[in-house]
Amino acid sequence: MITKLYLIGIGPGDPKYLTLEARDLIQKLNLFFVPDKSGKKEILTEIRLNLVKTVKGNDNFTIVGLSFPERRKGPNYKEKVKEWRREKARILKRALLDSEESEAGLLIWGDPSLYDGHIDIMREVEKDLPVKWEVIPGLSSFQVLSAKQKISLTEVSTPLAFHTPRSLRYLERISHPVLVFLDNYETFQKFKDDENVIIHWGAFVGTEREVLFSGRLSEICERLKSLRREIRKEMGVIMEIYYMKRGAGNSTET
Repeated sequence: MITKLYLIGIGPGDPKYLTLEARDLIQKLNLFFVPDKSGKKEILTEIRLNLVKTVKGNDNFTIVGLSFPERRKGPNYKEKVKEWRREKARILKRALLDSEESEAGLLIWGDPSLYDGHIDIMREVEKDLPVKWEVIPGLSSFQVLSAKQKISLTEVSTPLAFHTPRSLRYLERISHPVLVFLDNYETFQKFKDDENVIIHWGAFVGTEREVLFSGRLSEICERLKSLRREIRKEMGVIMEIYYMKRGAGNSTET
């Protein structure tokens, strides 16, 4: 049985963005848990696998896929998320019990504290299992996005808001900078009529598949929608982040 589990933030997926603490742990551990993805989403598993291979320099390790279910859709969104996480906790508990290793790492995109539910899942797990666990912070894609785009995310005496697409729906206007994670609803188009809104958008930021696009939203909104749909069709999944603010900007795509 696993008696010690590390929630390891692996950043955007490129080994160069790992912290030294994360790298040392990956070199030390022999067992890693990852959500089991199928179809075109297998790329998310492959990126994790390649990261571990690169860090360890060999294949002397085991990857265990966790067959997490998709979240059930419907009303009562928050309750659906709670149910989903409880189911994930049950699956993770079984994997911990079935293992012959004593320590393992759970590889998590970016940072475990941002747009990720595994900390809450571990709170459920520890109710039933005497497992110790630690959180290893990682670099988030929004930090890599800001570096690549050469922008400061914060302004003098101005708040910075983190949004999901659901919360962004209720925002009437972009009055201060916002960061948005995984916008499958293309909620950014709600603000396309405001000529002062600038968007810095990125997909698979910090990986070899990285695509960056930025400019005045009123001018590039339709091109951005087409771009992200092309990427999603090709890859089967899209890992995206974007930053919006009021100000001047020119369109750039890389």
